[in-house]
Amino acid sequence: MRTAVFGCTVALGIGAFSCGSGSSDKVIPPKLSSIQKEIFDETCNAPSCHGSGMKGGLSLTTPNAYRQLIAVPGTTDKKNSPPLMRVKPGSPDSSLLFVVITSPDTNQGEIMPKGNERLSPNKVEAIRRWILAGAPDN
Repeated sequence: MRTAVFGCTVALGIGAFSCGSGSSDKVIPPKLSSIQKEIFDETCNAPSCHGSGMKGGLSLTTPNAYRQLIAVPGTTDKKNSPPLMRVKPGSPDSSLLFVVITSPDTNQGEIMPKGNERLSPNKVEAIRRWILAGAPDN
């Protein structure tokens, strides 16, 4: 037991992962309102990112996120011509948002969120399922 606790403490100290049933284990409904609150507001909306800084011309703040994501060409996608849509309803693999949080090509920018830990599998799955459902404004 002592070894396991020590391992978690060391890992947390370097920011590798969290132990236990924290918020990263929380199931997030595949709804824009939940994604906004649990992911965009918590991880993406720093002033230097997709908040007031609008990196890549993208604001993920309420109420901007939906209209700036749906069927809008990505500005960082240098791999595809024409570039992938930020969100292509029904198609996560053809949505730049999903690509950059999972495994972007070097021509599609850096993995997001930049400078933070990667999104938990539950957060990635919520975004994937929301896009699969047609990316409704819910």
